[in-house]
Amino acid sequence: MTDRTPAALMTSLALHALVVAIVVLFTYSASLRSKEVPKIFELVRGEGTNYMATEAPALGTPGGLKLSVPAPTPPKPESAVAPEPAPAKPEASPVTPPPPTKAPVTKAPPVQRTPAQEIRRLLANADLRAKRSVAKQRDEEQKQLTKAEFDRVNKAKAAEKSAPTKIQKVDGEGIAKGVEGGSTANKEGGANGRALTAAEGNRMERYESALMAALRRALEQEKPPGLSESLVASVQFRVEADGTLSNVHFAKGSGSAEFDNAVRAAIRRVSGSIGARPDGKSEVVELDFRAKEDGE
Repeated sequence: MTDRTPAALMTSLALHALVVAIVVLFTYSASLRSKEVPKIFELVRGEGTNYMATEAPALGTPGGLKLSVPAPTPPKPESAVAPEPAPAKPEASPVTPPPPTKAPVTKAPPVQRTPAQEIRRLLANADLRAKRSVAKQRDEEQKQLTKAEFDRVNKAKAAEKSAPTKIQKVDGEGIAKGVEGGSTANKEGGANGRALTAAEGNRMERYESALMAALRRALEQEKPPGLSESLVASVQFRVEADGTLSNVHFAKGSGSAEFDNAVRAAIRRVSGSIGARPDGKSEVVELDFRAKEDGE
């Protein structure tokens, strides 16, 4: 019994050492392993990386005046002007002709026409009278059309004068990268979110939301068209204290080289753009990049 005690003791020590080693290894690997995907908190609208903004910035200019100005009126239709009558030509003063000298009047012999010639003459006269009648009728119709158009334009102008002028409220105070309906209290900018107001989450949580949203926007710009919407790539990367992204590693590729390359390009694009982490620490993050996000 005593001979086997040292062996049992050594076995027990070895087992304890193995357990301790497993615990240490697990703790170390857990520290390197990425944490769960952070919850995405709603961010306010407007360009910028002001992820702590609780209100979207107003659209305008710093120090701008609040004005109420009439809305621009549509261009007025060209008014028809009644045609002015042509100035009457001065009549020439009558000239008294000299008294005609009486000359012997010789009556011309009557024109002798054949029956066929007489018929042609009558037909020509009738055709001339018909043409004059048609021309006169067209002139009357043109005058009626001109008068109707003139009356229509006058009625439109009268209705425009009687309509009330629309007043549009303009808030000149704000910033150039603001949004309509935003707050003039925000002078820094938005966070490329969707809400006019948002206050959920602490500073670190809102930083992570801004980073995740920026990565997904960058992926939309980088990925080529025509890819399957079901593609998903799981990527680990380190978020350094200064906000740069490094040590990119694909835990699971999407199966599409084009999509995976777009993910790498999106990470490079966003690296450092959000600014330093509020906690001043670095951390390994694992994120699923999807070709089509939920809700799109």
